[in-house]
Amino acid sequence: MESKMNRRILILAAAALLATTSVNAGESDYPNKPIRMIVPYAAGGVTDVISRAVANQMAKQLNQPVVVENRTGAGGNIGTDLIAKSTPDGYVVGIATNGPMAANKTLYSSLNYDPEKDFSPVTLLFSIPYLLFVHPSVEADNIHELISLVKANPGKYNYAHGGVGTAQYFAGERFVSMAGVKLGSIAYRGEAPAVVDVLGGHVPIGIASYTSVGPHLATGSLRVLAVTSKQRSALLTKVPTLDESGLTGYEVQPWFGLAGPAGMPADVIQKLHAAAVASLTSSEVSKAVTDIGGATVSNSPQEFSDFISSEIPRWAAMAKESGAKIE
Repeated sequence: MESKMNRRILILAAAALLATTSVNAGESDYPNKPIRMIVPYAAGGVTDVISRAVANQMAKQLNQPVVVENRTGAGGNIGTDLIAKSTPDGYVVGIATNGPMAANKTLYSSLNYDPEKDFSPVTLLFSIPYLLFVHPSVEADNIHELISLVKANPGKYNYAHGGVGTAQYFAGERFVSMAGVKLGSIAYRGEAPAVVDVLGGHVPIGIASYTSVGPHLATGSLRVLAVTSKQRSALLTKVPTLDESGLTGYEVQPWFGLAGPAGMPADVIQKLHAAAVASLTSSEVSKAVTDIGGATVSNSPQEFSDFISSEIPRWAAMAKESGAKIE
């Protein structure tokens, strides 16, 4: 599957390059000044680190600096709204993710932007699976055994996650629903403290990214039973997906793409797409994504637009199923 994805990225990169060179050179001198890339999350986090790698590689393709700006708050809504409200000339783009572009439409009582109308999607960039992991004291070596254990002890077990309304939370609640178990939910301010409490044996089960869990696997301090993505992680090839583990159709993972404000000229979108897709083939971006257990993925602007539209009802269903609401 990974080789097929890599071939698709190479094909898209070649197609984007051809499309870009076919645009009349006199039609647009874009870009002729630095481009701002809005990242709606804090500096130093996974999204920020990979976005900076993408920005660095895009700058090489476009021969202009691509400057990352972190605009945080409201679950990514503030930075995403800034992208939507910017002048559609291609000099402000940003990272579009499953939260602000899909889940938050249901989680929040209102948004100041419309994910389907107020943006010019460029391409998907990468996705990250979560890991369902347990403390070594949990007497389960796979998902089937975990489900049996929890069902035999209703109300005894809880799982830790990075906060209500996060993709981790939805991953956990989706597991609870599909497995038909009673599993308590304990929210933390981010996944790091959630992992610490599972390490300490205060909570038996957790859901978090490889970045936080990975360092504790070799020592046996934590055990991973499954990943939340549709395909196995390249870093944990022996760990099955939840779909493979009997929860047919299970898939919950955050995704990250590039978008600008609605109304960007077609040739500008074309150049941004070519640069973004090319960045995914670079060793810098590929390594940054692989190191966190993720996968690079790209598509056309229209495909990304269609993908966003399809994701909104999917995340809405998970939000309603969990009962989560953020005012």
